[in-house]
Amino acid sequence: MSYSPLTTAELDRYFARIAYQGSPRADIGTLAALHYLHPLAIPFENLDSWSGHTPLLDEAAVFTKLVDAGRGGYCFEHNQLFLRALLALGFNVQTLAARVIQPGQPLPRTHKVLLIQTGQGPVLADVGFGGMTMSAPLQLYLRGQQTTPHEPWQIEADDNEYVTSAQVLGEWSPKFRFSLQPQTTRDYEMANWYVANHPSSRFRNDLIAARVSAAGRHALLNTRLMFHQHNQGSEQTELGSPAEVAAALNQVFGINTTAIIGLEQKLAKLFTDS
Repeated sequence: MSYSPLTTAELDRYFARIAYQGSPRADIGTLAALHYLHPLAIPFENLDSWSGHTPLLDEAAVFTKLVDAGRGGYCFEHNQLFLRALLALGFNVQTLAARVIQPGQPLPRTHKVLLIQTGQGPVLADVGFGGMTMSAPLQLYLRGQQTTPHEPWQIEADDNEYVTSAQVLGEWSPKFRFSLQPQTTRDYEMANWYVANHPSSRFRNDLIAARVSAAGRHALLNTRLMFHQHNQGSEQTELGSPAEVAAALNQVFGINTTAIIGLEQKLAKLFTDS
């Protein structure tokens, strides 16, 4: 089973959602523009899995949620939508799986990324990596530092895999490793079920939201609201009530929370269980 391109009408609605106003082509310039605008407009969030619902990955559900309903999502949703937009523009896109790097605790391969063939060679795209979502695609075979609108990134070869790292506070921080083995929609359905339902999954246990801005990165972890300013320091606020968390989700991250079943009770438990 493969993905279908966005229809012309869907592509227009997607462009409106991310405020893209260019003349799109299947080239690196269009890819870079879309890769920058997508995470600025559509937040990363796990409100479905945190509220006890497994996110649906069928194309209609993902499009409706991220484009029409004012929601965000996590990697399986973000990168599916981005892939379908790229297919509509004529890009050659391959779906891959990555393993998030967490020191001292090997994690399963549950992150979805995209490999895109361009006139400048293959590039890695990922618009759904949460608090460190890339704001530009990366050239797969270019070694050393690659500039993005935010922090520098790099890709290093490691045996038969590749490791991506971001420069954080002057130090290289590994983020995920991946191979070039193609994945199917069934692979992502299995990984999606795992991260939404496994008892130890952070997407089931912690409230997570993130959004890229031109000036830096907004992040929410349960009741802790953070802003990491580009090339400067970080600000942190401890939210004091369910209403403050709900307001942050809406005002800082731009998430429409009105139709999420069980969210009000989960927000209340953030404070009654602490």
